[in-house]
Amino acid sequence: MKKTVSILLAAALLLSSLAGCGGGGGGKSDVATLSPETTGIKLENGVSVELGGYVLDGEAELTVAKQSVEENKEEGYKIEAYDFKLGDMTELSDFITLRIPYDTAYCEDGQDPAKCVGAKYRNETTGEWEDVLFEVDTATNEIIIYTDHLSTFGAFHVRNEGKRSAYITDIYADVTGIDQQQAMKTLSEYVAGGGADGEESASLAAQIITAHNGFMGGMEGAAGEAGFATDLTGTILNMASLGSPTFDTALADSAYKKMNKLGKVAAAVKIGAVMLSTEKTDADTLGLYKDTAMLALSYAESAAWGLAASGLFIFDYTISSLFEQGMAMKMDKINEVYVYFNDQFSGTLDGGNGWKARSLKDWRQVLIDIAEANPDEADAKAAIEAEIDRYARHFWTLGDMEKAAVVTDIEAKSNKGSVTIPDPTQAEIETLVGGYKAQLYERLYPVTQSVSVYMQRKAEAAYLAALNEVKAFFNQAITFNIVEDVPDGGKSQYDGYALRFAPLSENAVKESWSGAMKGAGGASTKFTLLGYIQAGCPKELQLFKPGDDPESDKPELSLSFKLAAPVTEVTIGGAPTFDELVGSYEDGAMTITSVFISDTLRAELEKPASSEDSGGSSGGDGILDSVTDALNEEYAGCDIAGVLLGLEEQIGVVNERPFSIAAGDENSGLFMLGDSEEGASAAAYDSSTGILTLTPIDQEMGGLGGELRASYNANKTGVILSGELKLIILFPESDFHALMQIQGSRPLAQ
Repeated sequence: MKKTVSILLAAALLLSSLAGCGGGGGGKSDVATLSPETTGIKLENGVSVELGGYVLDGEAELTVAKQSVEENKEEGYKIEAYDFKLGDMTELSDFITLRIPYDTAYCEDGQDPAKCVGAKYRNETTGEWEDVLFEVDTATNEIIIYTDHLSTFGAFHVRNEGKRSAYITDIYADVTGIDQQQAMKTLSEYVAGGGADGEESASLAAQIITAHNGFMGGMEGAAGEAGFATDLTGTILNMASLGSPTFDTALADSAYKKMNKLGKVAAAVKIGAVMLSTEKTDADTLGLYKDTAMLALSYAESAAWGLAASGLFIFDYTISSLFEQGMAMKMDKINEVYVYFNDQFSGTLDGGNGWKARSLKDWRQVLIDIAEANPDEADAKAAIEAEIDRYARHFWTLGDMEKAAVVTDIEAKSNKGSVTIPDPTQAEIETLVGGYKAQLYERLYPVTQSVSVYMQRKAEAAYLAALNEVKAFFNQAITFNIVEDVPDGGKSQYDGYALRFAPLSENAVKESWSGAMKGAGGASTKFTLLGYIQAGCPKELQLFKPGDDPESDKPELSLSFKLAAPVTEVTIGGAPTFDELVGSYEDGAMTITSVFISDTLRAELEKPASSEDSGGSSGGDGILDSVTDALNEEYAGCDIAGVLLGLEEQIGVVNERPFSIAAGDENSGLFMLGDSEEGASAAAYDSSTGILTLTPIDQEMGGLGGELRASYNANKTGVILSGELKLIILFPESDFHALMQIQGSRPLAQ
């Protein structure tokens, strides 16, 4: 028996060691040598690699090692992966193409193999499988991967195509499904709003994530009584609304920003794809795409895809036209020494100066660097023309001895015999320079096409990153705590009461959304935001007396709540009453945290005409002209422009701002800065959540809106109101709004 145990232990140790050496199902490594002349190969293991012409300077060894198959039979997926190495390179100067065969027999009977597979790469830092740009080639049963870095890449198989979107992100399916006109409307809203978030961007993002290929694609129709069975897109948009009755302001604002980011870059990628696939794009589309790129560059969060978009516009349109015109000047014959120096010579000239002729790979990087440094098309065009002209003329700045060194190099490397040092006149030099530039334009024309695709791939990568941000947002874990406010020395009123979230969707597992109160300790649970949406976005917490049946009995207590992240806390009996909130908050303080003024409105406000002058404006936006003129007339003597622009100088400054709450109907009244009802906001209070919701009374004039949270101070001798409000006044929100933190307290009558 001891001998058997020893053998088993030895076998286990041996298997463990082998697994560390790449065994346990892995195969041998396939090796090949690639070079600028041989950029692609199909290996014996069925994997193909194509580097393109702009990655290698010389020979490099390609190694592709098959990894152990990872399979989760319970979840119904497997990953067949390969580790790719190319010399000592990890980051590449271009997107290369990898082709990996996929298993057509893994999926269940009746399933489409092409819809049961995708691609992932292993993040070497975290060890996690992450999304990558890929397409499925159904003709060859291969996954096509586009990447600008090397790692371990795998074909990710699922047995049921319905689960594909839960594991795999296929942005090309997304882009294909985006309507071009909707993409145009999204970008038009973005440009018109000066970069502000908007409904079109959020709507497009919602459609993407809830479509068949989206990670919420399988949820449509699963809501039941929650009310979004036929409109999951509308539910996501409702979540992103700052006036959502279900989600708190911070969570809704975060959702709105992330959805907008995704919608904008998705629309830009769609139009970029149209530009690349269309021989001649119409002027309106080109103009909008250009404006979008330049606007995106002005914001840090969108600068990456803005740079890629501006690069695509520059190379697909401006530089392409420039090169086509330059090629028309091509000469049949140019001096061979001059051409040799520009295209092939590499060495030391007389006097110790070195020279290395640029390869197409070198030129490609030069063009990319110029475009990224000069996102404006006119600047980029001028800079590229200047650089090509400078390069083409450099040979003619050499002295005779340096030219002789070039001639010697030609004679040493060819069998042509004696080669003459060129000595043309200035007029002939101009002709030769023009001819060489035309020849160079022709050589570089395919390079510009490559850069256009490269820039689009960069934009696609930004789209994938934005999509993953949204996925991470919806997959975030939320801790939900239910706390009973029990006085010191007192007993819990709700110990043993059953809990249930409501209303729940038909597909929700009710046991997962139920629990029980445990004395003063209350109850706590954890779920993801995605799980919460799948459960139907319940917005009430129902408590049932011990022994009651939640399926048939009415709840003893129902508490409304707004979901917050990462923690939502519902206190039973812990919030002040509305009557306790009524009164003056003399220590009130206000801090402006951000101010948005659209470019169009800013231009109108910064005009030199005084606010007292109600004469006609001359700005480019007729609507704003009429609005500002009317305001100047109505508020003569008030510097409206100075007030609005001056708010930016107040960002981060704490200002004393007493406020008051006046009583109206039950649990409602007015919120006033100071004691004046002018500019007041309607206030509605939910005592179960402690949330005071403000809405401007004069919708045309605008005012403060948002939510304030009510609470007692530490010893319950006073109440506190605090939160973030949004100011929208005089102009549409898309042209002006400001966010401000407000806090104040008042003592309770003793």
